[in-house]
This record gives sequence, C-alpha cells and structure tokens, in this order.
Amino acid sequence: MQTMFWVNKLGKSLVLFLLGLWVIGPVYANVDTPWVKSKGGQVHLQMADGTVYALTLNADVEGVFYDRDKHPVKGDNYISLFQASPSNRANPTGLCGAGNEIWLYVYQVTGAELVEKTKSLVSSCLHSISMTSQNSGASGQDRDFSSVQWNSRGFSIEWFDHVDAAGRSLKLSNFMVQDGDFVQQDVLIQNNPKN
Repeated sequence: MQTMFWVNKLGKSLVLFLLGLWVIGPVYANVDTPWVKSKGGQVHLQMADGTVYALTLNADVEGVFYDRDKHPVKGDNYISLFQASPSNRANPTGLCGAGNEIWLYVYQVTGAELVEKTKSLVSSCLHSISMTSQNSGASGQDRDFSSVQWNSRGFSIEWFDHVDAAGRSLKLSNFMVQDGDFVQQDVLIQNNPKN
C-alpha cells in the first residue's frame, strides 16, 4: 500500500510539473520578441519601460519582431527589431515562395525618435543565411532570435549558416560601436584547428 501511495503522488507531481511548463513556456517565449503586423506601412513598438515608438517600414515588410528592451552602449540606448518580408512575392509557388527574408535593424534612441544605425540580413531562404537559434529543432524556433546578444560594446550574431565575401563560413559577427557607428568584425569557423 505504501508503495502505491508514493507512485500515485509522484505521478500527480510529474503531471502538474509538465502542465506548469506547458503554460509558462509559450508565455516566456512570446514576451521576448513580440510580433507587430504592419498597418499602412507603420508599426508601433511598446517598450518594456512604457515608451512607444512609431516606425515607418518599407512597403514589402509584413511586420516586425522586436526586442522590448533598450540596450545601453557607450552612453546611448539602442533597440533591435527583425523585419520580415516574403522571399519571392512575385512567384509564391516558385523558389522560396513560402520563405522569408528577415533583416535585423538596430536603431539608436534619440529622444522620441529612432535613428537607424545598422542592418544585417539574418535569415534568408534565397541566400541560405540563418542564425543558430532558429535551427535548434525546437517548436517555435522561427521566433527565437536569441542568437543576437547585446553587451557593453555592441551586439553579436551567432550563425548557423552564413559566409563572408570570400565564401568562408562564419561562426559569429560582432558589431561594436566606434565613433557612433557599428563596425562589423567576423569570426570564422575553424575547420582544421591546429594543436
């Protein structure tokens, strides 16, 4: 009898724990990078500190995922967002017709305005570019932008599949603020490390 009591209690605890993860998990993932659909070529970004910014987008942009936090770097605040547009709008049944092109845009907060400072293509069906976080195999990986990491000097992007101008595979791209602009420094994948 005593053994059955512990088995039943353990089973109930496990079920409650898994239900808790199911309820909490999706909420946490959606808070980090909410989706805002473009309305008339504009979006309104509600930041974690309560400020709201209106932003005009290109006509082909369907909407944005954005980071609700402002990131301080060398005395200025920056925000990042991911603009999504169809890869092949002209031929939706052709190559990459169902795919997306996602650009990371970084804006400097200047009073009530956002000033574009840099942009980088971070996910592309047409160019075979993707970030590590969007290739985890986990459900919702398409909304996982955690490969973009901010630090006190700027931000970095961890790549799953990307090459530089010479065709060499990239592991990481660092974007550091120098004289008010972001300067990109790439880190290559070392295929044959020397011992």
